[in-house]
Amino acid sequence: MQKAGFEPRKDLSGGIYAIAGICKNAGKTSFLNYLLEALEGTRLGVLTTGRDGEAKDEVFGNAKPAVRLPENTLFTASVKTLEKLGSAVCIKQKLPYQIATGSLWLLETRRELQTEITGPATALAQVETAKLMQKSGAEYVLIDGSLDRKSIALRPEVEGVFLVAGGSFGNLEQIISELQRLIFLAKMPVCHFWQAGLPENQICYYLSGKWQTTEWTSLLGNADELAELLFQKKPKALYLPSALTDALYAKLKPALKSVNTVAVKHPLNLQIGKTALESLASAHKLYCLHPFMIIALGLNSWSVTGGHLDSEQFRKSVRKLFPDLPVLDIYEP
Repeated sequence: MQKAGFEPRKDLSGGIYAIAGICKNAGKTSFLNYLLEALEGTRLGVLTTGRDGEAKDEVFGNAKPAVRLPENTLFTASVKTLEKLGSAVCIKQKLPYQIATGSLWLLETRRELQTEITGPATALAQVETAKLMQKSGAEYVLIDGSLDRKSIALRPEVEGVFLVAGGSFGNLEQIISELQRLIFLAKMPVCHFWQAGLPENQICYYLSGKWQTTEWTSLLGNADELAELLFQKKPKALYLPSALTDALYAKLKPALKSVNTVAVKHPLNLQIGKTALESLASAHKLYCLHPFMIIALGLNSWSVTGGHLDSEQFRKSVRKLFPDLPVLDIYEP
């Protein structure tokens, strides 16, 4: 890990960490294996937000790497996987979550092995399972996750996110643009001074020295009414607990002229493109309740479509543009 100036044992405190790709087939499993090797000898917990380490991708049919688990690692798997592993694992307990193939189990490896892992479907269940692993002695819990609006990456229990960028997203220019958008979101300040009296799960507006609540928990189906309210009330600040998309932003933009500050529950709730994000940031002060902590970038030049990137150019470009973040290419010589 010294080649990138980043050593997990020194640079990470114990806790829960998510690995999230900017697209499908970004290379999360390979990056997970990279971290597992770097942390070998430490008590670890590993889980995924779905299924990981299967032989072939169900959509594209390309071969996928198995998850390489060190000895004494806690992980979750389906009963089908449990039956295949046999004496290679120790059963800790049956978990209270159902998956498509049946029951889900918390297991511990008795030796180093390569396997498929399966995890609970919801972010809440994933956090509960991660905490169970911590109670069983795991110093680090690594979760193969995603960046959608209901993902584990948005949970406040997560200490940080390893963001993996792969050639499957597009060309170098497209990848750089998406990384710039996400890293901008990661730098959004937390609005500690706004939180008093703010219900986290309702759209609110700041007027007459306090937060005024609405009955809306989402912009979906309520954007027109919210725009009318903003035109009438002209509040100084607006809080959004749910996703703001390009289409919803276009509806609200004219009504936001009086709003000085826009706060969101989590930066990833701003599901708008780079151009719209720049427009929003130029017109309003942006804050969040829970931070988006990117602690390192992982690179994978391979593309499922065959449009592989030049790995050396990829590394150099990303490191030049984001000098404040460790950039880890697991295939770097």
